Amino acid sequence: MAKDFMSGIKKATAQIPTSTFSEVEKIKKQIVVIDELRQFITPLTPEELQILENNIKAQGCKDPLAIWETSLREAGIGDSDEIVHVLVDGHNRYTICTKYNIDFKITILKFEGIEKVKDFMIDYQLGRRNLTPEQLSFFRGLRYNREKGGKGKYDREEGSVDISKVLAEEFNVSQRTIKNDGNFAKGVSKLIPELQQQVLAGNTAFNRTVIQDIGKRDDISEGSLVSVAQLGSDTIEDTISPYLEEFSQRKKEIARLAANLSSKSDYSQLVQKVKELKKFITT
Repeated sequence: MAKDFMSGIKKATAQIPTSTFSEVEKIKKQIVVIDELRQFITPLTPEELQILENNIKAQGCKDPLAIWETSLREAGIGDSDEIVHVLVDGHNRYTICTKYNIDFKITILKFEGIEKVKDFMIDYQLGRRNLTPEQLSFFRGLRYNREKGGKGKYDREEGSVDISKVLAEEFNVSQRTIKNDGNFAKGVSKLIPELQQQVLAGNTAFNRTVIQDIGKRDDISEGSLVSVAQLGSDTIEDTISPYLEEFSQRKKEIARLAANLSSKSDYSQLVQKVKELKKFITT
């Protein structure tokens, strides 16, 4: 994954002329942040954000911000071909540096269009090692939904491709998990931005199954759901009850095995059931 990301960087920066110091400084003062790309950014917890801020204030901004050089028209934020520089990676660093007037470096990238930018951002996030289970599921789901919808790289290739199988092999999970990830990503996108950030940071009590079921519903528009309670108590009960029933049955089975351990075989079976329960909770 890291190798693929670095290859993407090299390809995106190929044949870009070196900017003079004055040009770079001008670009840094005109960086544009597009809301459409915000969902492809990993949210930081307040603690992580504070640590990042402290580090930048103490040591400066070491890693360059990734900037997409494009036009207003191609970026979807205007009708002219005027050159614009869009922030692709480094949103938190950019906010901190701007807040405290701290200098930073930039890397200029070239893409064929905003869909290529999204592919790049998703692949970059999936290459990170510190993703929460929710974030990993979300970005895998974004990849799956984009490929399935013909916006990602696999569906642009010739021939029929089983996207869930390709991604399942890439991430070493089951095809069912990839499809669940797709529904989870859809469900998260239907929450208001503030709630999306909380869910992806793991700061809510929402069960992943509930979010997946929200993703399957066509009567909820993107970015509109303020809370699960907004769905109504009957809907919540219908969504959660089957999950709770199976969860309860699995717990009872584990308790029964633990109370009647008498051999190595019993212990192995108990360990297996615990693993299955953990997998059930996170898929």
